[in-house]
Amino acid sequence: MIASREIPAERGLEVPLRVDYVADDPAEPTSMVYCTDIEGTELRVAVQEPSATESSLETGKWYRFDRVVRSRSLGAQLLFPSGNSGVERIEAPEPQTHPPLAELDTPWLVQLGASDERIAVTVQTRPTDETGGIRVEDPETYEIAAVCFAYCDRSSDATVYHREEPDARDEQLLLEHVVEDLSEAEGATLVTRGYDRFPLEMLYQRLAQASGGDVVGTGAERVLNGCFHATPESVPVRSEADAVVEAARQLGIEVDPVLLSDYDIGIDRADWRGEVDTMPLSDVSDPRMTDGDYATLVERYLGPEDGSVDSAQLAHCLKAYASADLGLLRELVAHGTMDRLGCPRLSERRLKR
Repeated sequence: MIASREIPAERGLEVPLRVDYVADDPAEPTSMVYCTDIEGTELRVAVQEPSATESSLETGKWYRFDRVVRSRSLGAQLLFPSGNSGVERIEAPEPQTHPPLAELDTPWLVQLGASDERIAVTVQTRPTDETGGIRVEDPETYEIAAVCFAYCDRSSDATVYHREEPDARDEQLLLEHVVEDLSEAEGATLVTRGYDRFPLEMLYQRLAQASGGDVVGTGAERVLNGCFHATPESVPVRSEADAVVEAARQLGIEVDPVLLSDYDIGIDRADWRGEVDTMPLSDVSDPRMTDGDYATLVERYLGPEDGSVDSAQLAHCLKAYASADLGLLRELVAHGTMDRLGCPRLSERRLKR
């Protein structure tokens, strides 16, 4: 019996997996099954024909999945293709131990706990037109506003790269700093917040867009390919919590929001928030900062000078919000609750132009 990390790139294999949770969404053509393999690696398996498979799966039981392949998406590590009905109930196999990373030859999948370096990453974007519409696959619809790093296994402070000017060169300088940092962290696992690939996908797209110019070198986007990727989205699923923040609090990790009231930026939040029903908060006076607040305020910051705005205070506010998730991600990694999470390599098959 093989472990998930041993699945080759060119073909599928039989893989024994314990089913831990089935995310059933009838509206989706692909279902997500949370599993554990014989090395204890926690995985997400995308099932392309869920109606034909889900009904036979029991949580806590082991199955042999036939012709499982590597997933091409960051949303899952493995794929159970359509037309594949090869699922067989088996007895629990003998557990195996995930080897040290140094013993693996260019692995495509590693456990987070086995990674040499774990880096928490946040990415903020800004739309390029007034409609505010962003399409991840179209880098012309957005720019990078901020990228923040925090090394999970060091006591160093976070690194915050934030836009200071609206022109294209300012973004390129920011991206060049990101490339320099990631070039020194090849093989690291990048930990991002959220349930999707979007933060790193958008960073990749903008790096590709800027590469070959006066500031960002040709092929700069490939700096991501040598890294692995992890998100904490399986933590609430496996702890039966509704969200990552709730799961963190169950683990004793405090999560404090960024408060607009802590920054004397010179303008009242009610002036830009508008109607209450357009907000994810109960009242426009709520001091908790939201994505919508950041989107509005970053445009004020990068726009023409406004005498009513304290630029220094606003800069502190924006940088605090852009880097706010780093503390949560570092704490989750330090706690060890994500140690067995399977982290796929960010190859070109996963991040595409």
